[in-house]
Amino acid sequence: MNNWEKRHADFPPPVDEGDRYEIEAMARWLMRRPIPANVLRPGEPAGTTYGERFARSLGLIPQTENPEPAQAAGRSAADSAWKPPRDLLPDLEKWRGEGDPESYEELLLVLLHLRRHDPRLWVSLARAARQAAPLPFGTVLARALGEHEKRYPVVRDAVRNVHLKIWTDRQLAEVVRILEDVCVGERRDASPTMTRAAVVCRALLDGFATDDRVRGGEFHTPDSIVQLAVRLLAPETGDHVYDPACGDGAFLAGAAAHVEERGGTSPSLSFGGQTMSVRSLRIATLNLAIHNLTTVTELRRGSALREDPSRTGDFDVIFANPPFNMRDWSRGDPADDPRWRRFGPPPRHNANYGWLQHAVAKLSPSGRAAMLMPNTAAVSANTHENGIRRKMVEEGVVDCLIMLPEQLFRSTPVPVTLWLLRSGPSDDSRRVLFIDARKLGVKVDRKHRVLRPEDIDKIAGVYEEWRRLGPAYKGSAGFAAVASAATIVDLACSLAASRYVTAEPSSDPYAEEKVRRLHEELKKLHRRAAEVDAFVDDQVSEVLR
Repeated sequence: MNNWEKRHADFPPPVDEGDRYEIEAMARWLMRRPIPANVLRPGEPAGTTYGERFARSLGLIPQTENPEPAQAAGRSAADSAWKPPRDLLPDLEKWRGEGDPESYEELLLVLLHLRRHDPRLWVSLARAARQAAPLPFGTVLARALGEHEKRYPVVRDAVRNVHLKIWTDRQLAEVVRILEDVCVGERRDASPTMTRAAVVCRALLDGFATDDRVRGGEFHTPDSIVQLAVRLLAPETGDHVYDPACGDGAFLAGAAAHVEERGGTSPSLSFGGQTMSVRSLRIATLNLAIHNLTTVTELRRGSALREDPSRTGDFDVIFANPPFNMRDWSRGDPADDPRWRRFGPPPRHNANYGWLQHAVAKLSPSGRAAMLMPNTAAVSANTHENGIRRKMVEEGVVDCLIMLPEQLFRSTPVPVTLWLLRSGPSDDSRRVLFIDARKLGVKVDRKHRVLRPEDIDKIAGVYEEWRRLGPAYKGSAGFAAVASAATIVDLACSLAASRYVTAEPSSDPYAEEKVRRLHEELKKLHRRAAEVDAFVDDQVSEVLR
């Protein structure tokens, strides 16, 4: 290996001074080097690379020419810890060039689906991408996608939306090569949601979720938020899972991965979802197909608030990251919809409390929901919203509110709160847990922050402890607190965690006086905001009357 390093400038460097090398970096480098025909071993077809031989010798890929799709029995420790290399997104973006980003995103997902479900076709495509001699690779790829589409109609709409002529033969070949290099080394016992194609799919959706990729008002939910929500709701084998604003399907795929992590199987769940645009439906369909969830998922296009396909509540787990502060969301008078009879009709100019009530209405008797909302929804002084919030608290459907750090979304700077809801009262349902997690997370670049596994563990640990201890749980200074419904009503039904979580002891002798003055000022601002909100609501009602 030292000789290779001296002879090849692009050879991966050792990981330490002991001349040890990272196996996956070695495999990716060797994948770019075909074995000469005169030194091929028996059973190795023309075009086999040194990387394939290297991976097979370590037992990382099967000893067959055309690997079959892995039929998972569970997750290995290696697969559960595997993450795509950091340079994956920059490499793929480099070869996109000036091509349309939306078409490129769909091309990448179709290719991942092909690799996941059509391995024989993928092997021949990957070999063609590595040919040293010039060839019309765009034609080869178009033929391969046509064959794949016939075998897997689920990708048909996406394939027909991909315009290969945007890119050169070399660009397309490099994209296939990059995806093959990053996915090489997969074990045959990888579970469906943890195949490398599935993990790369989630990474691509996360990385490409910039402000120019918002789909019809639907935002991609960052993977760290998905992991937090599924950890808190803990979907189980047999659960019926629903996302009324599923966007690219991130929550549904995350729920399946959570079940498989704990020894279950994703086909044992059933999934329902609605998207608000045709493109979101294509992306979500591809995402779930790559995760092998097509047969247990029913997706449809349409607004869940305007077009409620089911009037019954039978979902065990609901996740949603709906469009915030959506206007013109209702058909006709909201008061006529049975979903709002329990807590009251939401205002016409803002759908936030429509989404929250929709989730509660769709829950089974023991169901639970996790809903992302802007921080303003927890403190809105609008007469209708304040009244709905009060009834939800008093009837025991509000379980927990978690204020999350800023900059978790690539596509919007809006700070968010995660609402945990339940369908009805429990033994401790007149109390609400508040968690102020705004200081958690770590910045990965100037504009983007992520929750680390230890951050998710801290939040989930507090929630699980509260559920276990019940009334005996006393909170955690500076991070978590519990408030009764009566206390919340006394504070104008504010559900901002910062109102209840006590600060850690301060060394400032004037801190108490400063807080008192700020509290008085805040109460004045709340009163003024309520007056302005009521005025605006009256004006809007006059216009719409």
